[in-house]
Amino acid sequence: MPSENESTAPELRFVKAVGSGFAVDDRAFRVVGVNCYFLAYCSASSQRAIINVASEMGVNTLRCWGFLNVDSRVPADIAFQFLDSGSIRVDPGPNGLERLDQLIETAEANNLRLILPLVNYWDDLGGMRLYLKWLGVSGGVEEFYRSPLAITAYQNWVTALLTRRNTRTGRLYGEEPAILAWELANEPRCEIPGGRELLLDWIDEMSRFVKTLDSNHPVAVGDEGFLQHADTRDDLYNGSHGVDGEAILNCGTIDFGTYHFYPESMNHAAEFLPVWVADHVGAGQRANKPMLLEEYGVKIDGEKIASTSDRNRCYANWLDAVYQLGGAGDLLWMLGGSAPDTAGFRDDYTVFNAAEIPAIAAHADEMRKATSEGLT
Repeated sequence: MPSENESTAPELRFVKAVGSGFAVDDRAFRVVGVNCYFLAYCSASSQRAIINVASEMGVNTLRCWGFLNVDSRVPADIAFQFLDSGSIRVDPGPNGLERLDQLIETAEANNLRLILPLVNYWDDLGGMRLYLKWLGVSGGVEEFYRSPLAITAYQNWVTALLTRRNTRTGRLYGEEPAILAWELANEPRCEIPGGRELLLDWIDEMSRFVKTLDSNHPVAVGDEGFLQHADTRDDLYNGSHGVDGEAILNCGTIDFGTYHFYPESMNHAAEFLPVWVADHVGAGQRANKPMLLEEYGVKIDGEKIASTSDRNRCYANWLDAVYQLGGAGDLLWMLGGSAPDTAGFRDDYTVFNAAEIPAIAAHADEMRKATSEGLT
């Protein structure tokens, strides 16, 4: 049966990583986006309302979770995976993956792309530790990277998702042009001795596995972009989180790199952002791969950032740094909604309308102009 979006959906082409940027066919594609992690869980009307706001902002990409693991599920719960009689089950129906089907179709109809992480490092919405609990695997979260049971369970989920046939579009997920990329996880870390090597081995194995199922979409890790440079107490650079962003870029089946920036939690001033961007763009250029600032945010603290206009000025400076330094793009954390099924998904960084952050629309115009002029 034709869907309500079918007649208006533009024809999208796959986004590819080409050198240190993205491209669609022979034209550069600059990512200007927002995170809306909960969007795949919402009703169709809530999805459309938030996508309308994103379109008003001028963005071309949304980053949303491609996972939702629910422990002790009750019938009314929305879940993509849950435990049933000791087995991990996938819900393909209207309170499960049909909601992601709808999001993919609606994104395509609005000429938007999706970045979809496949698991959460953190416990929210059923992360790596929930898999270990379900599987009866003891130890820390690092066991997710080395337990054969956890690796198999993760690969089973990846297979179920990438080979799913969308009930709205009729395509396999691996054939959906509205999907820009898959990410192995959201913000994976491995904070143990030898964690760098364990995480890199997992990244290599899992990214190769994704590529066996889907040759159309770029793959990234979804990490925060921590680097390992000279001996320093600065945890952005000293390897204490078990993440080596440059080593990740050297993995042949990783197509682009990612990095995040939050001044408060990362213990750096807002003015540090251009340094952070330059370090990552430089790493991407050395690896000949794009680098994406895929999460950024600053809190309104009543002092230095005292209002939405102060925050907008901060973001304008940050986005200008990404543009001027040659970054592949950026995604705000985060866009929220006011409908009953979305109102609870909010934090100190959430914005709700385009008027709060006019800097994003101005940045989108600048990025589009650069693309039309053939700049890379």
